[in-house]
Amino acid sequence: MNRTSVTNTVLAVILVVLIGWLVVFAVQGSGAAPGSTPAERKAQEYADITTAARAETLAFLAIDHTKMGPLTARVLDGATGTFKKQYQSSLKSLKEAATSQESISKGHVDQIGLSEVDSDSASVFVAAGSKVQNKGTKGKVQDRSWRIKLTMAKEGSRWLVSQLEFVG
Repeated sequence: MNRTSVTNTVLAVILVVLIGWLVVFAVQGSGAAPGSTPAERKAQEYADITTAARAETLAFLAIDHTKMGPLTARVLDGATGTFKKQYQSSLKSLKEAATSQESISKGHVDQIGLSEVDSDSASVFVAAGSKVQNKGTKGKVQDRSWRIKLTMAKEGSRWLVSQLEFVG
């Protein structure tokens, strides 16, 4: 084999490898590259915060006088700090009020916006609503709208609510 043949063979092999890599990259996108980009990590962090905020808002807005134990446990599971202490201290009166009023409430989240985010805390604004039925509504379902500010804290790999405020 002469020198030109060897060079052409090496170039052909390199070309085949590059074309193969391009095909894989075109099919799998950025998943074909090892690791993740800073933008992908930030997007995942934002998604984690939003998911936790949605879950805790829905848990907080859920009331069923016949199932208060499991419902309040869900709220406490997503809570920490000041919010957890305040919620725990109001559990007895919350359960009594829900039972005496035969309250049922099912929440929904309309929009979530992240305000300030750093590596271990975030401020989240939630536009939510709930359908409420109790003795005060004379058994009729009423719509309620809520604007809520959540202060989130990262504990381990979980985002938890450390403060919950209704905003006007």
